[in-house]
Amino acid sequence: MKKVFWQFLAIILLAATACEKPRQESGETRLPSGVSFKVIKRNEKGAKLKENEFVVLRFLGKVGDTVIQNTFKDPKPVTLQIQSVPGSPAEVFPFLQIGDSVHIKVPLDTLIKRNPYFEMLRPKGKTVEYFVKIESIKSAEERKKEIMALEKEAMKKQEELAKQNEGKENKTIEEYLAKNPMTLEVTPSGLKYSITQKNPAGAKPQSGDSVKVHYTGKLLNGKVFDSSIQRKIPFGFVLGQGQVIKGWDEGIALLRKGEKATLLIPSKLGYGAQGAGKAIPPFAPLVFEVELVDIIPSKK
Repeated sequence: MKKVFWQFLAIILLAATACEKPRQESGETRLPSGVSFKVIKRNEKGAKLKENEFVVLRFLGKVGDTVIQNTFKDPKPVTLQIQSVPGSPAEVFPFLQIGDSVHIKVPLDTLIKRNPYFEMLRPKGKTVEYFVKIESIKSAEERKKEIMALEKEAMKKQEELAKQNEGKENKTIEEYLAKNPMTLEVTPSGLKYSITQKNPAGAKPQSGDSVKVHYTGKLLNGKVFDSSIQRKIPFGFVLGQGQVIKGWDEGIALLRKGEKATLLIPSKLGYGAQGAGKAIPPFAPLVFEVELVDIIPSKK
């Protein structure tokens, strides 16, 4: 009987929580999640924000006297998709209009439950405050076009940067070859290679085949950044599927099973402008000593 009573009480409490509505307290609106807000300035003519639209805004976030982020100083405002997730500052968006300025308070414990990252703010206070200015809204289609334009612009800048570094990179490669003379063949893409151990009878891999490769990767200053030899386990991947850098997809396809080669890979066929972590800097040409250990033909 007691068990039935407690189950009934739990249902009543859940129902009460579900039906709880925003409350007004000292000029603030408090939501059931614990998030509260106060509209500092209302734009009566502004359109109401709608779920899944993209809102353009600026905000200042702080805990106590510590400012954690201030986008009012940034050249461009922030664009966010409106998703009124309970317990987050975005829960307030459906109550706002274009042109509004609002002061939002979120209990730190509520944010920590959603993202443990906020735990680092606990010594600074118990509440995270956001001062937000809504500037405009964008449709999903407008935002899609904007992102495409930004990606195109970023790609253009990357290409320009690559051209600027191309001369410097070529000089680095020339200096390396002067100190380490070797006969290299060059493919149309710019890959330089030399087959150091040949096996004419070996099978040649096809795109889609799984291959196993032993390798040692070095920067042109001689520093080894990775080696399967040390691990005593060859590296496996599917050839021609973009699972590795372009220089590898092209270079391994030139070999037969059992052959070894030196691959001198320019950065455009390697890790490009991004580099790879701390080991490989941006625009770094790479040298790989490779051996095609095995080929597993594609089932196709």
